[in-house]
Amino acid sequence: MDLSIVIPCLNEEDTVGICIDKCLKSLKELGIEGEVIVVDNGSVDNSRNIAIQKGIRVIDCKTKGYGATLREGFANANGTYIMMGDADNSYDFLAIKDFWALKNEDFAMLIGSRFRGGIEKDAMPPLHKYFGTPFLTLLTNILFGIKITDSQCGMRMFRKEALDKIKFDCTGMEFATELTAKISMNHMKIIEIPIKLYKDGRIKGKAHIRPWRDGLRHLFFMLKMRFFYRPNP
Repeated sequence: MDLSIVIPCLNEEDTVGICIDKCLKSLKELGIEGEVIVVDNGSVDNSRNIAIQKGIRVIDCKTKGYGATLREGFANANGTYIMMGDADNSYDFLAIKDFWALKNEDFAMLIGSRFRGGIEKDAMPPLHKYFGTPFLTLLTNILFGIKITDSQCGMRMFRKEALDKIKFDCTGMEFATELTAKISMNHMKIIEIPIKLYKDGRIKGKAHIRPWRDGLRHLFFMLKMRFFYRPNP
């Protein structure tokens, strides 16, 4: 298995099918032996059934949270590489080709940059675009010695062997920061590539981010990581 695409899902019936179709199209066009895994975090809509009807493996994650859902997907992935992306169609899974083109580069994580690739009108709240994400990115660069422009981007690709060497703990939104921080602190390489962010396609659903709560959790977690985390020897 070359690539596992992990899609965390919570009540995304409006868009999860679109994301799956794009993933399958990318795998076929690129000639990749791959799989799509939808990790359901307690959806009460038709998300789960849509994925099953498309022949996709659906894994149930009982522990609530973005981080817990992704970690469950990573643990069940069979690919040499693992891709992650949200189920709301804000990330274009046809962009897998841009990540896959770099598969032979030396990296543990390829992370997208929405600021380099472009942000569609109304795709990101002004608070996130002009303050929250730039601030967290700046702090991430300072604390963990890296140089990226978008530390919170939710579209990434990893070498599975790199992830398997690190123990992850976060269950919430701060998992995005934990991935970046621990990979860097374990002296593994991170490469950033431009991607575009689109306005999500939800009709009935709503965003799962709680800006102030999640922002503060990120901040406290980053300080804890910087001063108390001990990388693998």
